[in-house]
Amino acid sequence: MTRLNQRGMTLVEILIATAIMGTIAALPATAFYQFINVVERGRVKMAALHEVQNAAQWVARDGQGASAAVGGSQLALTLSDGTTVVYELAGAGPRYDLRRTAGSSQIAVARNVTSVSFSVGGRLITMAITSSPDNRWGMSEARTYKVYLRPTV
Repeated sequence: MTRLNQRGMTLVEILIATAIMGTIAALPATAFYQFINVVERGRVKMAALHEVQNAAQWVARDGQGASAAVGGSQLALTLSDGTTVVYELAGAGPRYDLRRTAGSSQIAVARNVTSVSFSVGGRLITMAITSSPDNRWGMSEARTYKVYLRPTV
């Protein structure tokens, strides 16, 4: 009977191979995780930006047609035809809707608003608004917009 040389792998060789395979597998997994996070963070940032820009568009539209304004925690605009448009926070905190009320019509012009303030100086309305969609990073978007009232004749 002849004996064949049957030699196995040592524990050190198995540990080294496992470490190399773990490193090779971790690289694509880390890249995939980072890719998913970047996409989600971008989505949250764009959602917050969209909300503040939408609010600014509505306030600018009404403000440029208004003959008078009163600011504070809410904005009351008197349009040239005598109607009143009011912008105010509505809903349960910490995230609110910025609601536009004109007569019996109400619409939410921005969601996930955490703060808004309106100041009126002369013919200039200044709106400071912050939108913070629910997210795990605490990301938000804060902007300040200025709108001139309709020129007086």
